[in-house]
Amino acid sequence: MRKEEETIKWVLSDLSDLSEFSDEFRAYCEEKSLDETKIFELELSLEELIVNSFTHGYEGDEEGSVTVEAEDTGPNVKISLQDKAPPFDLFRDAPAPRLGGEDPEPETGVEPEKEPEPEAETELKQEKVGGLGIHLVKSLNDRVEYYGSQNGNIVVIIKAKA
Repeated sequence: MRKEEETIKWVLSDLSDLSEFSDEFRAYCEEKSLDETKIFELELSLEELIVNSFTHGYEGDEEGSVTVEAEDTGPNVKISLQDKAPPFDLFRDAPAPRLGGEDPEPETGVEPEKEPEPEAETELKQEKVGGLGIHLVKSLNDRVEYYGSQNGNIVVIIKAKA
């Protein structure tokens, strides 16, 4: 870990670094006088993004890292996460949040006719659940930006300190 003026940087080499990072990040936020709610929202957001990078971006078995930088900009805290995983735009590529058990809205507004499914298939039918973590990240923070390239992903979170 290195500290330059008001910027601090962490490099996580795998998910086993998450606990230590979370402790250090919490201490940083407390030092910057963020209240408990803002700290919780940032911790939740960062955990979601870091876990997604390792489990989906690096597909759980590739070697990779996530770099997190936090900067005190005065009225805000600016957090940047960078990985070298294939580009994944939070705003374009993330699925709409789904809890499962809900039918997607038809695009035309007219319910398409469905053939009855055999009873056994209906009981075993698995619904895809997803998109909730990215939805939380976007809704819990004042601003979230995404920058992607062939070299990976950068997500910037802006959170007002007061």
